[in-house]
Amino acid sequence: MLKKFFENVKNPKNNFGGRFMVKGMNIGHEKLAKWGRSFLNIKTSDAVLDLGCGGGRNVQYFLTKAKKVYGMDYSKTSVDIASSVNSEAIRDGRCKIIEADVAKLPFEDESINIVTAFETIYFWKNIEVSFREIHRVLVEDGQFLICNEGAYREHKNIKKWADMLDFEVYSPEYLTETLNKIGFKSEYHLDEKDHIVFLARKL
Repeated sequence: MLKKFFENVKNPKNNFGGRFMVKGMNIGHEKLAKWGRSFLNIKTSDAVLDLGCGGGRNVQYFLTKAKKVYGMDYSKTSVDIASSVNSEAIRDGRCKIIEADVAKLPFEDESINIVTAFETIYFWKNIEVSFREIHRVLVEDGQFLICNEGAYREHKNIKKWADMLDFEVYSPEYLTETLNKIGFKSEYHLDEKDHIVFLARKL
C-alpha cells in the first residue's frame, strides 16, 4: 500500500494520495526549485515552458517574469491542480496548462525561449527523444534547465526512491554527452548535497 501511495510521485492519480502528493510538491520542492531558477536569465518577452509542471508552483513563479508561460504534465491530476493555481493567468491568456507527453511536444519549431524540467527527467521513457523535442521547440540560444535532487543513483536517499519507484537517475557525464550530441552547449552545478542544475543552450 505504501508503494502504491508513493507511485503518485511518478504519475499522480485523481485520488486523495495523488492530490496530496501534487500539492505537497509545490511546498517540498520550492527550496530546490528556487536554487535552480536562479541560473536562468528570463526576459519579460520570453515564452517559458515548464515540463512536468506538477502543482504549478514554478509556472506561478515564471508568470511574474515572462509574458507567456506554459505548463505541461502527463498527469491529468497535476494539470487540473496547476490550472487551478494559475487560473487568473489562464483567464488573461498569459498561461496554458497542457496534458501531453514530453516525447511529442505540441509546440511549433523554435517557438519557446526557455524550457525547464524540475525533478522530472527521472520518469521520461526515452530521454534522448525528449531532449530532441526540446531542442526542436527552442529558439536559437534558448535555455533548457534541468534541476534534480539527485545527481547520482548511488546517493543513499536517491537509491531508495529509485529502487522503489523504478526510475532512472542520469549521471552528469551522461547528460552532458547526450545534450552535446543533440546540439546543446551545457554546463552543470552541484551543491553540497549533490543537488544538480544543468543549464543548456541551443546552438
